Amino acid sequence: MVILKVKKVNNKAKIPRIATEGSACFDISTVEDVMVSRGGLIKVHTGLAVEIPKGYCLEIYPRSGIASNGVIIPNSPAIIDSDYRGELIINMYGLFVDRIVAFGAGSRIAQAKLVKLVPTSIKVVSKLDDTDRGDGGFGSTGLK
Repeated sequence: MVILKVKKVNNKAKIPRIATEGSACFDISTVEDVMVSRGGLIKVHTGLAVEIPKGYCLEIYPRSGIASNGVIIPNSPAIIDSDYRGELIINMYGLFVDRIVAFGAGSRIAQAKLVKLVPTSIKVVSKLDDTDRGDGGFGSTGLK
């Protein structure tokens, strides 16, 4: 079991929890009333700071019910590094919103999961191994 330490930096903050045994993520809530309009980008305070274990990161995603209303997290998944100790602040953007979408303080606005990192080193080479696809980019596999 890996432990994610959570600190309230605002008394209104809700401690994240996993809703069901089968849930992949835990919910993150806002500590303030917020409104998102079409084309509007807002920074939403969660009132939480975390201590992510070394060798892990925290990925933040939109909740499906919020995304279905046209509100997204534009840098999803948002990556929180293990050495960051500030408040979790989530960018929200009104992409397909045809009205103002309001979230009251305490509303669940995002979901997050702890992800184990694969130790990686970078090696500069002059040639890469060949594949059937090669350097074929967008649409090159014939799937549309």
